[in-house]
Amino acid sequence: MISGNSIERQWHLSEKDFFWGLTSEKQEFISLSLQRHIKKNEFIFLAGDLGDSAFYLETGEVRISRIDFLGKESIVFVRYAGEMFGLAEIIGGEKRTCNAQAITNCLLYEIKKNDFESLLRRHYPLARRVMEVMGRRLRYLGEQIENLMVCDVGTRLLKLLIYLGCHNLIDLSSLDKPMIVPVKLTQEQIASMIGSSQQTVSEPLKKLKEDGAIKITRKEITLLKPKEIFKYISA
Repeated sequence: MISGNSIERQWHLSEKDFFWGLTSEKQEFISLSLQRHIKKNEFIFLAGDLGDSAFYLETGEVRISRIDFLGKESIVFVRYAGEMFGLAEIIGGEKRTCNAQAITNCLLYEIKKNDFESLLRRHYPLARRVMEVMGRRLRYLGEQIENLMVCDVGTRLLKLLIYLGCHNLIDLSSLDKPMIVPVKLTQEQIASMIGSSQQTVSEPLKKLKEDGAIKITRKEITLLKPKEIFKYISA
């Protein structure tokens, strides 16, 4: 069985709706924001843009990525409905260091820096939520660096699939049944998220499929044994 400590060590994988428990704050946030409909593959912002706004994703999925000097994309985060993004730049007043591109059609709300800062000053619970989210994401990035140093490609792949599949994990009960990885990524994009190449990732994916750990279709990846995978990566 997986212990509670394993879940605690993975606390940063669980991210509820940013405004969970903050109904009035969400209403005020929306009243100050611009509603935007973003089409699939459309860019929301680009690296180098002024970071003068943040975004709340109502529906859809967004990838946050960097492009290196050779033109290769490295995906840093995938943002889901209910999450905020663009926080680091709006708080620091810096230029964007990544691109944000819609994976699916999206509905989001964009709030400008001055309005967001005013909102945080009026609502301490909201300001605390920002700190919690930033801390969680910093923890995730730290773990990614550690994974690159100490984990083989197969283990990094399993950790990524769990991250993508249980971003809203609340308790152990959801690990007792197959878990669909909701975001649609190519093998090349998956490889970029774990610091590998498409050729290196295809073999572990094939082995996981042969071992009955995952199911792969043209539309999605399903983790057939998420509890066993979670136990393995949390050991």
